[in-house]
Amino acid sequence: MKRAFTLIELLVVIAIIAILAAILFPVFAQAKLAAKKTSGLSAVKQIGLGLNIYVNDYDDTIPPYRQNGTKINPTYQKLDAAGDPRAATMLANGANAVNAIFFCQMLDPYIKNEQIWKNTENTNAWYGFQDKGTFDPGFHSYGGQNSYGVSNYLVGANARVISATAVAEPSNTLYLVDATYYNVLPAQPTSGACTLNGFTPTGSYPHYWKHLGNSTLNFSALGNSDPDDPSNVPVIKKIESRYSGTLNIVRVDSSAKALQAKSLIYDLRQKGENSIWNPLKTACQ
Repeated sequence: MKRAFTLIELLVVIAIIAILAAILFPVFAQAKLAAKKTSGLSAVKQIGLGLNIYVNDYDDTIPPYRQNGTKINPTYQKLDAAGDPRAATMLANGANAVNAIFFCQMLDPYIKNEQIWKNTENTNAWYGFQDKGTFDPGFHSYGGQNSYGVSNYLVGANARVISATAVAEPSNTLYLVDATYYNVLPAQPTSGACTLNGFTPTGSYPHYWKHLGNSTLNFSALGNSDPDDPSNVPVIKKIESRYSGTLNIVRVDSSAKALQAKSLIYDLRQKGENSIWNPLKTACQ
């Protein structure tokens, strides 16, 4: 006669399974996070390679975050030439949908992977004039998907041509970082750093650190620009949520690295002229 399990024995088995699950689930979660971090860093490394080739092809100049012109947006041109009705949709969305070309579009011929600009951890990417999920989200409207932003201290829209040789320490100067907007700044951008593009960080710019990571700045309710203000605790949590406390960057020398999110927020405040945000590594005159 076969002996059945007693209730106590079944409860012991269930308890053992529960203990094993409690041990293994965090391990699986950490492994999943590590895989996401590796994938994210791999993506920015590819962007860095594209940057390197672009700089070599364009006489050592660094791509700005945006250039303006009449109907120069590559996606618009492609759709319009094909007679695609979506070209009219882009035209209706506003000037920046068709009369601008963004850094992602400038680098894409050297990367040839539109999906690389759509970071899977950036679920609330800012799409400008179009709703999320519509056609070709990586390359239209006001910067498109915006899973990355470039440093306003280094490059700007329609600014003077910036040479990579003008950067004092290319291996210690930020070009691109995980973000939700096409350009970014550190906290307190009015102190301690010079720009190469004639840019003055006034108006809403002191809040542009809130574009870092998975945070999205609300332009209609800027709030306090100081990251130490209690109202910005949720903002910092969103910034850190991209990769559990770290963000990926591409430096001017095209190298990529993961850094602590908070260190990027406070780097200018703490290091001044030696900050990774400062392309000249000298105090402003």
